[in-house]
Amino acid sequence: MKVDFFFSYRSPYSYLVLPRMLKLKEEHTIDIQFKLVYPLAIRQPEFFKGKNFFSFFLHKTFDIKSKARKLNLPFYSPKPDPIQQSYITGKINKEQPYIFDICHLGMVAEFHNKGIEFAHQVSHLIFGTKSGWNDESNLRRAAENVGLDFNVMKQEVADNEDTIVKAIKTNQSLQQQAGHHGVPLMVYKDKTFFGQDKFDEFKELLLQKGMQRR
Repeated sequence: MKVDFFFSYRSPYSYLVLPRMLKLKEEHTIDIQFKLVYPLAIRQPEFFKGKNFFSFFLHKTFDIKSKARKLNLPFYSPKPDPIQQSYITGKINKEQPYIFDICHLGMVAEFHNKGIEFAHQVSHLIFGTKSGWNDESNLRRAAENVGLDFNVMKQEVADNEDTIVKAIKTNQSLQQQAGHHGVPLMVYKDKTFFGQDKFDEFKELLLQKGMQRR
């Protein structure tokens, strides 16, 4: 049984669903295709036009904190934000010092069949700790925790950037074909499940279709 899981490193809702997706992978006979995409702020920056702290971000923050409490997960506003953006105007900065580096490292992790595992570690750093997720010592530890060598990963990013970018853009095309631009997005055949709150419904369908425990 094969499913696609579309994920963004800037998405707090992706962070909230990751522990359940990882547990699903570990406990059931299922092939989860980890489909890393660039955040919507990179893919569709016009989405944020006119959205500001009071009209958009404040409501989202309250919603995410509420859902995190129900899931017993820590949640903090990321420092730094993986996307540099004005919360007053919604405008996306031209210079983005963090998001491409972490996305490309995440894609390399997937090349080593550790995409979900590395994402779980790093997302916890971004949204589950108060600051400093981008410190190299923290990222190095995240890599080591899933059996990867951070120095090797950085070298692979430097040596294979074109391949990495192409892979992410392919994932984005597949996401569009699935009929949605949001994350987290879970897809089984022609069925799509958008949002962390759809996980139970997604899992129930897989069980109905014959998914077995390991």
